[in-house]
Amino acid sequence: MWPMLELGVLLIGFLSAWAWNEIFLRFAKRLGALSQGLPHQRRWDSKRKPIIGGIAFFVIVLGLGAWQPNGVPLSRAFLAGGTIAFLTGLADDAFVSLPYMKLLGQVGAALATLILGGAKLEIGHPFLSLVLTLFWYVAVMNALNLMDNMDGVAGSLTLVLLTGSFLLLGKSDYSLLYAALIGAIAAFLLRNWYPSHLYMGDNGSHFLGYALAYLGIQLWHSPLLSPWVPWEKLLWLVGIFALLAADTFWVIISRLVEQRSPFSGGTDHLTHRLAQLGLSVPQIALSLAGCQGVIILFSFAGLRWGEWVWPALAIIGVCGISVGGVHIYLLRSLRAKPIERRAPSPP
Repeated sequence: MWPMLELGVLLIGFLSAWAWNEIFLRFAKRLGALSQGLPHQRRWDSKRKPIIGGIAFFVIVLGLGAWQPNGVPLSRAFLAGGTIAFLTGLADDAFVSLPYMKLLGQVGAALATLILGGAKLEIGHPFLSLVLTLFWYVAVMNALNLMDNMDGVAGSLTLVLLTGSFLLLGKSDYSLLYAALIGAIAAFLLRNWYPSHLYMGDNGSHFLGYALAYLGIQLWHSPLLSPWVPWEKLLWLVGIFALLAADTFWVIISRLVEQRSPFSGGTDHLTHRLAQLGLSVPQIALSLAGCQGVIILFSFAGLRWGEWVWPALAIIGVCGISVGGVHIYLLRSLRAKPIERRAPSPP
């Protein structure tokens, strides 16, 4: 049962984000803050829409840091890294940055977090721990950014993961932060559900990806995992993020098979493959969110009541094989003919 303070922060986050989104929507077209359409991006919907959904996430977190309800301060390390991640995505939305520029910003966000005292994925050797932590931040930010290609998908997955943190992590110093983000994402989904009125943009996917990476490191240092050795913790953590990891892995493989750069955009993600199989956009968002919820529950059950190794291996194996099977099954047909896109319903 959630404490009243967390519920209050969630409600304030929801109402504040809803208000900000409505304000931003009024000015987005005037300011030119619109997506650039399919020729330049990997989105399923070709309509140009405001890409300002992520701004509300960032504003809500800054407000929480200034408010400090119940005297709980927000970590400087999180604020610094999150700000750099947000600005990196915002720059990409505005100028369509080159991949190496985005990578530089992602690494900068992780380094700022560590310099200001953020925790690392400790594996024994200091240098290897640093490298693994930097890779973790970059990988999760990119994975969520790549999954942000269809109405409601990235927001739903993040919502489930952050809600699951209360089950996996319990009450912590970051409970209020995650509660505020849950409320803000729920408000965002009101306008991002198909047919959407706005996107979160790279500013939102980078910021939320950073928050999820930060959550993963908090799980790593959870008291429940303290008796485990590093490789056991890493396996369990990858299992929780297996859906995002599997999509990124198989997209890279399919592009290499097609002799394309893994860094190029395209409509070849799991969401696009599922649409090619006949699922509607809402069905895809709900299916992936449901799968992520099952992963959270399975991870929790294995952690609390059973031998955890086998649940983690099963999650990774099932996600990897399932996503890979969809990619391999459709790879030839998608190369032979272009994907047919359904015309979006009018808002």
